[in-house]
Amino acid sequence: MKRLPRGELEAQVMDLLWNANGWMRPGEVHHEITTARRPLAYSTVTTILVRLWGKGMLEREAAGRAFAYRPVVSRDV
Repeated sequence: MKRLPRGELEAQVMDLLWNANGWMRPGEVHHEITTARRPLAYSTVTTILVRLWGKGMLEREAAGRAFAYRPVVSRDV
């Protein structure tokens, strides 16, 4: 499988979260990304979410045994 250009997967995840207008758990993000775009491992999606959170682009809150994420920056940034 061909690799995406650097940063493209992060951009796809951010687009998905902006369109959601609310909190999303990693499983929900994984389902939407895999269904709509390409097959990805759950751990890959989780890694992308944690990286985006670490960059200050997402906030997270405990949601059961996982975290839920939502953007803290607008699409215009």
